[in-house]
Amino acid sequence: MNNDVQLLSLAHAAAGAWLDAPVLEPLGNGHIHQTFLLSNQANPAECYVLQRVNSSVYCDIDLLMKQTRTVLKRLSAVPDFVSEYRLPELISTQLGDPFFVQRTDGEEHSWRLWRFIAGSRTCDPPQNRLQIRQAARAFGAYQRALAGLEPERLVETIPGFLRMADYVDQFDQALAAATAAEREQAAPWIALAQSHRQWPPSLMQPNAIIHGDCKINNVLFDQQGERVLAVIDLDNNMSGHWAWDFGDLVRSVTFSRGGFDAQDYRACVLGFLAGRGSDGLAAEHLVAAPAYLAFMLGLRFLTDHLSGDVYFSVPEHGDNLLRASEQFALFQGFEANKSLMEGVVGECT
Repeated sequence: MNNDVQLLSLAHAAAGAWLDAPVLEPLGNGHIHQTFLLSNQANPAECYVLQRVNSSVYCDIDLLMKQTRTVLKRLSAVPDFVSEYRLPELISTQLGDPFFVQRTDGEEHSWRLWRFIAGSRTCDPPQNRLQIRQAARAFGAYQRALAGLEPERLVETIPGFLRMADYVDQFDQALAAATAAEREQAAPWIALAQSHRQWPPSLMQPNAIIHGDCKINNVLFDQQGERVLAVIDLDNNMSGHWAWDFGDLVRSVTFSRGGFDAQDYRACVLGFLAGRGSDGLAAEHLVAAPAYLAFMLGLRFLTDHLSGDVYFSVPEHGDNLLRASEQFALFQGFEANKSLMEGVVGECT
């Protein structure tokens, strides 16, 4: 049985924890979890999103689910947010459990179910700058809505996540253990990583509760692509620097649109400021964060390649090196356009 067929079989069996007659198909192309669109054979209009949580990445599923519910409870208590955006809804199993643990062939798999947000779709890549601005506004509003949540209530679900110093240490360990052939193949990107080890301390210190994964495909639009319906993927909400969310969104938009564009960047700046507000946001961090996040992700892909692809799932060895090269190219693009970005921020703030 090949891997795809085996995974589909596992998913179908897990879906029975929620529905008696499940129908499912693969959904999305995420790097971490395996995700399926689930419907009820007796009522095809009743749709859900079934996910197998990657336990290699999220080692404490109980903690992950508990914190997700904490975040949802906080968001539901912010009238301005819920009046504009829908909240993702977790569905308990038929036995009332928050998630389902599947044990088969000596392995353990954890599954969870979300209600599908009717009439929604992703816009990746975004089709226009209005979509970019609306996505940025939604992420900014999301961060503002979480501002009243005490940082100590959210433990890192992935230890060291988005901590540059930790990623540099992991890179050093992977590089030391890599074969000579691996080091030679990745030599240009290893050299780039080695030459950019120091970053402004002010950009590395947590000062807000953040979403932690502000990719453009983590907002859902209506079918016309005219309005953001919801912010999704709540796994990495934690204490962090506010600019990490902004930088990751710019990085994501730039990647999906094929390179840096000053007007796309302007849409991100205007949208994020409109959603979050400008209080406490340093202009230099709006400029520096995209390069910081692109470099960080490139470093993570490079480290995973040198480690044997243990974090990001890939069809073939070498794919993570390709991903690293793409993110490092984005980083270089942001660095080359720094003066232009400073001008945009100056006009917008």
